[in-house]
Amino acid sequence: MLYNYLKITIRTLFRNKLYTSLNIAGLTFGLTCFLLIGLYLFDELTFDQQHSKADRIYRVIEYQKNKSEELTIAATSYNMAEESKKNIAEIENTSRITLIGRDNISSPESKTKFLETIGFANQSLMEIFDFEAIDGTAQTALQEPNSIVIVEELARKLFNTTHVVGKTLKFDFLEAPLRITAVLKNHPSNSSFDFNLMISEATILHDKQFSENMVNDWSSHNYMVYALLKENANPQSVSQKITRFVLSHQKPEAGTTLRFRLQPLADMHLYSEDIVDGAKNPNVSATQYGSFLYIKIFALVAVFLLVIAAINYINLTTARASNRSKEIGVRKATGATDSHLIKQFLFESLLVTLMAFVLAFTLVNIILPTFNTFTGKHLSFSLQTDYRIWLYAILTTLSTAIVSGSYPALLLSRLKPVALLKNVKLHSKTGLSLRKSLVVFQFTVSVVMMIATMVLFLQVQYANNKNLGFNKDLLVVVDINSGQVRKEAETIKTEFGKIAGVNEVSVTSRVPGEWKSIPTVKVKTEGNTDNPQVAYVIGADENFAKTFEVQLLKGRIFTSLRDSSSIILNETAARALHIQEASDQLVEIPEMAFGGKYFPVNESKKPFKARVIGIVKDFHFQSLREKIAPLVLAYSQNPVQNIDYFTARIEGKNIQNTLKQMENTLIRIDPNHLFEYHFLDQQLARFYADDQRRETLLIWAALATIFIACLGLFGLATYAAEQRIKEIGIRKVLGADVLNLTALLSRDFLKLVLIANVLAAPIAWWASNLWLQEFAYHISLSWWVFAGAAILSFLIALATVSYQAIKAAIANPVKSLRSE
Repeated sequence: MLYNYLKITIRTLFRNKLYTSLNIAGLTFGLTCFLLIGLYLFDELTFDQQHSKADRIYRVIEYQKNKSEELTIAATSYNMAEESKKNIAEIENTSRITLIGRDNISSPESKTKFLETIGFANQSLMEIFDFEAIDGTAQTALQEPNSIVIVEELARKLFNTTHVVGKTLKFDFLEAPLRITAVLKNHPSNSSFDFNLMISEATILHDKQFSENMVNDWSSHNYMVYALLKENANPQSVSQKITRFVLSHQKPEAGTTLRFRLQPLADMHLYSEDIVDGAKNPNVSATQYGSFLYIKIFALVAVFLLVIAAINYINLTTARASNRSKEIGVRKATGATDSHLIKQFLFESLLVTLMAFVLAFTLVNIILPTFNTFTGKHLSFSLQTDYRIWLYAILTTLSTAIVSGSYPALLLSRLKPVALLKNVKLHSKTGLSLRKSLVVFQFTVSVVMMIATMVLFLQVQYANNKNLGFNKDLLVVVDINSGQVRKEAETIKTEFGKIAGVNEVSVTSRVPGEWKSIPTVKVKTEGNTDNPQVAYVIGADENFAKTFEVQLLKGRIFTSLRDSSSIILNETAARALHIQEASDQLVEIPEMAFGGKYFPVNESKKPFKARVIGIVKDFHFQSLREKIAPLVLAYSQNPVQNIDYFTARIEGKNIQNTLKQMENTLIRIDPNHLFEYHFLDQQLARFYADDQRRETLLIWAALATIFIACLGLFGLATYAAEQRIKEIGIRKVLGADVLNLTALLSRDFLKLVLIANVLAAPIAWWASNLWLQEFAYHISLSWWVFAGAAILSFLIALATVSYQAIKAAIANPVKSLRSE
């Protein structure tokens, strides 16, 4: 029976080569897009699942709320981690990680130095997580003092080999060398861990200051803590026990609410948008998390692409039902049952879908290298790929075949043999209405995709081109990575200024448009008993306004070291403090924070008193997703944060020569200092890199949607022209011209596109507005976006239909009427 089905299917497919090609092409494109998006989503949804205990591992999140702010931070104290596992029965183990900055690392075998982030962790990190060691034993690698684990990439960088256990490394900030105890396999792309090295916590346990701080540390945010719960433990109950346990040892300030919760390891990547990454040095960029919103969006896009391809198959198969009337009639007359016919048509659908899958598999592997480069992933689709991906791919292919073939199979199998053998044309109002509805659905999805793509493109362009309140062009930001360079900052700044290609130079703790964490302070006017305002703080020198071209509104800028107790406010901070003029008003700054708990500015615990000498126009010192917040510009030598950057405004000519001279200047001061720089405008663009990637993905998905829909429209237009060939011949004989005939054949299809636009507009408007709420500053939706999408969809549909319409209209009527 299967052989018979196969033989009939092959004959049918070859007899209708055009429609077979259209169906296979549509399904191939649909499956290709579905598989590519599916591979991407699978990678996102399986983040951190490579650890065998992943379902029992949780990140400890601390939540604080008071009258002035709310803080959700992925960091907590030493004792919370150490003591909770001893006192809460459900906790099997806890691990701690703390990052303290960057320093030069080198090996005795090489004079080459690299800047690396310094991380300390206790041995439990290697016990809880499955970090695979390619040299040494991970499970015991962090037990001893002065031991370090590194990843294979860093091992090759330093030694050109991964067999380096027992060798030593040296950090500039540590006197003793560190012995390598394990080399870990590079972290997979779908891992939240990205460290290149980790030093044993035992290395600093003997440090007197560390030991003293550790004993009483119940309130700091110095550690990222992961808890491994016992089997069947309730994480919500454990969270409550942790909260009660910590509160029994630490009393928060009056009016402050403190509680803890456990975030599943599997949720870290997609559900951390509102969580501050704690225990991280401010010099380390924040982890780029994913977003479950975009997971849902792209999952819907993938499904719609596949559904649109299936709709093509349904439309073309049902439209051509009458062309198979005699075949079906003969088979029914000779004893074929409805079930036989249903199996036959489902078999045809399955074979076409399988052919499309083979082509899609080939296309995916051709596209994947480029796709991986674009997304920063390491996706693959081969026989070695995770069995779950193959399971989804096979189920998707079978489902597509069944969905595509079911309606045509049921429709064709119900036809009566007598009517079929009399060659009665099949006209079903239900079938016609369904086909029209499916075409409307296809173009509704296509138009929504077009509008969404245009909105995303316009928002990214808006973000990249918006006036930020400072001039970001030709600004070179040079990192300060050593105490010697920091000490000689004024000398270096002066030398930079002497370089021919350098116009202005400023020294700051942070830069406008900062991508790293910016410290905050509590500030209030002297004598004010109200709750202090929370403001960000950036240390700046007297050249700040000139270098960044920030507009001074009132007062003056810094002049020299005598302004070390002076501050400048942005407009938002001035409004919050009710300061309208900069006239040396005294303000108090009692506390500061680096993304965590507030602590006194001075060791004496007395507020830092400063004079307000200026007010500058608001400028965007964070992403456009963030509303401009109060900002305090303190003099570069301030008690909150040391200087961290030189920023030079340079000429657009001979840039490489200018950079080389700047590097030579630094090396003269500190030969071990690595010249690390970037252009500010390029760094700011990274704020929206994910949006640009999504924009590109949406553009390709929209093009694929339109292409698949047009394949179906082309097939239906071809069939409509064939069905009306005699009518067209008669009309031509009676004097109809090509334009009239083309309009006649195109009109019905363009009506469907019009209906699709009417349906798509409100859906796209709602979805676009919802997405734009992510940005504090965004575009307004304009009518021309919707009009442009409508016009484009009409032109695409007209171009698709008119080819067949014109072809039929210019045909010789004698040929079509000869049989009459």
